[in-house]
Amino acid sequence: MPDVQRAKGTRRPSIRHRWRRMLGWTALVLDHLKPVRVSLLVLAVVAVVAIAVDQAAELFLIALWTDPNRARYLALLATSALTGLSIWHAARNAYRLRYPRWPSLQDERAAVLRDWLPRLLGASVPLLVCLGYVLALTKLPHGPCGITDQCMQRSWRALGLLAESAALVVFFIMRRRVWHVLSRRVAGISEPCLRPREEKRVWRVRDLGQRAMATYAIVITLNVLATVLIALKPELLDGIGPLAILLIAEAFLCYNGGLLCMAGDRRGLPLLTILLLVSASLHALHLNDNHKVRQYPAMSTHVHPERQPADTRPTFDVYVDTWLTDRCAERSPCPVILVASEGGGIRGAAWTSEVLSRLTAVTQQGQPVEGEPLFARHLLATSGVSGGGLGLAVYTASLASPQPVDISTLEPRSRRMLSHDFLAPTLANAFFVDFTQRWLPGAWMDDRSRALTRAWEAAANQEGMPAFAQPFSALYKQAGTSPTLPALFLNSTTVAEGKRFIQHPFQPLATPQRQPWTAGLDGSSWLDPRVPLSEVVLNSARFTYVSPAGTLEANLANPPVPDRLQLVDGGYFENSGATTLLEVMHLLRGKAKARGIPLRFIVIHISNDPLMTDFIDQHDAHHPLPFYSTACLAAPGHIHGHVSGEATAPLYALLDTRSARGEYARVQLLNALRPDAAHPENGDILWHFRLCPGDYPIPMGWTISEPVFNELSRQLGRDPLEAMGDALRTQLVPAK
Repeated sequence: MPDVQRAKGTRRPSIRHRWRRMLGWTALVLDHLKPVRVSLLVLAVVAVVAIAVDQAAELFLIALWTDPNRARYLALLATSALTGLSIWHAARNAYRLRYPRWPSLQDERAAVLRDWLPRLLGASVPLLVCLGYVLALTKLPHGPCGITDQCMQRSWRALGLLAESAALVVFFIMRRRVWHVLSRRVAGISEPCLRPREEKRVWRVRDLGQRAMATYAIVITLNVLATVLIALKPELLDGIGPLAILLIAEAFLCYNGGLLCMAGDRRGLPLLTILLLVSASLHALHLNDNHKVRQYPAMSTHVHPERQPADTRPTFDVYVDTWLTDRCAERSPCPVILVASEGGGIRGAAWTSEVLSRLTAVTQQGQPVEGEPLFARHLLATSGVSGGGLGLAVYTASLASPQPVDISTLEPRSRRMLSHDFLAPTLANAFFVDFTQRWLPGAWMDDRSRALTRAWEAAANQEGMPAFAQPFSALYKQAGTSPTLPALFLNSTTVAEGKRFIQHPFQPLATPQRQPWTAGLDGSSWLDPRVPLSEVVLNSARFTYVSPAGTLEANLANPPVPDRLQLVDGGYFENSGATTLLEVMHLLRGKAKARGIPLRFIVIHISNDPLMTDFIDQHDAHHPLPFYSTACLAAPGHIHGHVSGEATAPLYALLDTRSARGEYARVQLLNALRPDAAHPENGDILWHFRLCPGDYPIPMGWTISEPVFNELSRQLGRDPLEAMGDALRTQLVPAK
């Protein structure tokens, strides 16, 4: 009989018992995650973005690799530690509170979880930064990194983050022991609990203690103060780097969000859900739209535009007629340079300015220093998208002032202007000012896109290019008598119509008698004649949440239909800029034909995607006429076709048609040219300047460093620039 009882006592638990036990522990763990859900959600979003979003991955590469500034790396370490401490302290306070809804939070079985989860959350911040960098590094199409200064730097910086994560864990574990030792040796220091579970649990937030409440008051005050100061001066946090700004915003969000959760959970009130519903309602009803397109320099993004004045912009027809009369006298055929520059953020802008500045310099060799540069004199029109449009605007503004143009300063001025950190003020506004605006009825503050344009204007002004802050059309006020600048066409996309929105400095080209744009809208029919150049560039570069969709309201006595549009990045329709350039080419041919002037087009196409499919198969550097493209080595290995699931296949198809439209537009532009195979110098020319995969990452966001410029210069040096300069001089210098 005793043996039978012993057998019953040692019987193994049944599957049902194990299942119930597992469910019990699962419920216990889930209940313990609820008080810290804001921190968990923020960290989860950071992890997903770091893994899946290429633009975010570039932030990690910039911070740990391409940025030579040590002060910004120290700021990254400091903000990582600050965010880790904020998340840890917020979670520690959350577990000190008693919640009537979750009695399991008092369960002694989970005391270890309550002790360690705040520590792990806090220590995970620098670890996630390091992990984001490692994951970003694996996506790069570069070769093995040798023992160079940059490669050693990135390794030490990654190790620094790992060491910081370990130091945080040590601090979280040892601080109570150190405090305990000090309390025994120093009078006036109270003796602490040796473990977090031994601390007194409280029912109300204010019972957490004076120090905790003072800390919350200080953090809330700092958050409000930072928001106000950034609203007044978006560049306030410039110099610490975009990733550090994100970490500061994360610290405020987790700490203050945790306080809201504690206050609501204590009373069973879903404060976060209520706030999200309020924000969604305000957004859906357009009650707090602070994303207006600025129609004149003094306009803010949160006000409605005033009535447009009389249109004093020049006409494109007069501009072209004057240009042809001045450049094509006794020239048959008359050489005309056209440029298309593709989108690609700061990468596209920097690459465009490098190519055009270098071509201007090599073409001018042996020519008189005084007067208009030869290349710029015969450059009639340019078409840009997003970052490529910014590069074209920088080049055009550098030609506009100072006068006369000093060719030797074009490239360094463009570099200095574009080397500013444009991403930092944009992110600061996004996570402080714009984030606050989302919860307020009514539009009260400028949005993050205004922070970006202000950064452009300030950087350009430092380099003697005030045109960015001035009306776009002011650059062309003498277009009818002395056209000295190329016509700048910048492409945006309308949201509801899905059409191209072509911006230019002239009166509307589209009339009832002439419609030059296929599936496109003439921007001058909506834009105020005083619209600043920086805003025009922005409308072409409103890409994927970094710059929000802009609401364009046409305040005219006889407004166009529709009288209100929403604008996003021009690359949504097609990213090459070739479609608009082709249509401009058709207009030029028609005007020249009517005057009996034959034209020879010299087309410069500038792309910046290292993985794009080339549309030109001629790569002979010794014979760049009539067509030439930079030769890139093919990616090693076999390319496998990508097959998507039935749920994601339609989405991928919609997204990938954008790239296909760009490829189609490039080929259409190529086919529209009239080369002369027997005598290439007598026919049309197209040169494609592209980037190839290299051993150094080239970012696409709105910040760039000097080593990246050096990589761009290295790649440009592989092209036959001297031969191209000789060919251009032969084409452009008038016969004596």
